[in-house]
Amino acid sequence: MLQPRRIGTLLLALALSCSLIGCAGIAPPKVEVHTRLIPISEKLGADYSLEDDGTVIYERPGMKVAVAYLTDEELNAAFPEHSRNGQASTNPYTYGNWIDPELGYTPNRFTVFKVTVHNYTLPKINLTPSEALLISNRGHHLNSYVREAKETGHLNFEEYYLARKGGSGVEENRYLERMGLIRQTLYIDGIVFKGDMKEGFLVFDPLDSNIKQAELVLKDFVLAYDASGWPSKLVDLTFPFDLKIERETGKE
Repeated sequence: MLQPRRIGTLLLALALSCSLIGCAGIAPPKVEVHTRLIPISEKLGADYSLEDDGTVIYERPGMKVAVAYLTDEELNAAFPEHSRNGQASTNPYTYGNWIDPELGYTPNRFTVFKVTVHNYTLPKINLTPSEALLISNRGHHLNSYVREAKETGHLNFEEYYLARKGGSGVEENRYLERMGLIRQTLYIDGIVFKGDMKEGFLVFDPLDSNIKQAELVLKDFVLAYDASGWPSKLVDLTFPFDLKIERETGKE
């Protein structure tokens, strides 16, 4: 049988533990989860090359396409003022610094690539962002997001954020901030004429953690048009990646 002094010591220890972790339930340890899509150099075709920073280049005479996966850390750094307010953060591509209380870490909101199209000498070329796909090694096909709901049949940010918007004026301002950043940064359909370039983000839903590899496919990239203005030469550009997820626990 425990002596009264021993019982008191145990109760004191329990009280101290509750003050640190909360008696309503043990909170999950703080975890940092880092998602990376790493280009698979050995799967790149003859017209592709890999730069030191992980950017994949597709190049042929007269034009070039550069694709770079953007981590949540890079996206938060790109929009620092919009990524600091927890659930009120207005970064449209991440959850900012909000931590999911059930998971104990910040999940990915989307999968984001920066795409840059250079046209040096060709009459005109075109990437249609709504046709882009992210295909996993398990056969999942993710469609890219477009900007507005008027582009019927496509995932779009307008409906995504309207469904998450409250009725207050503050919520309306957050919605407008997010959509404003999307208008500035999303890759928008349009011909790239000779001597010009275009860049922006291609955005997909987050990949499942059990996926090992994924391939970004820029479908029906137009390399040439006929005299009537119809595409006459199209190609699917493919960019293969390994999915790596790193977890760090006990971070302060």
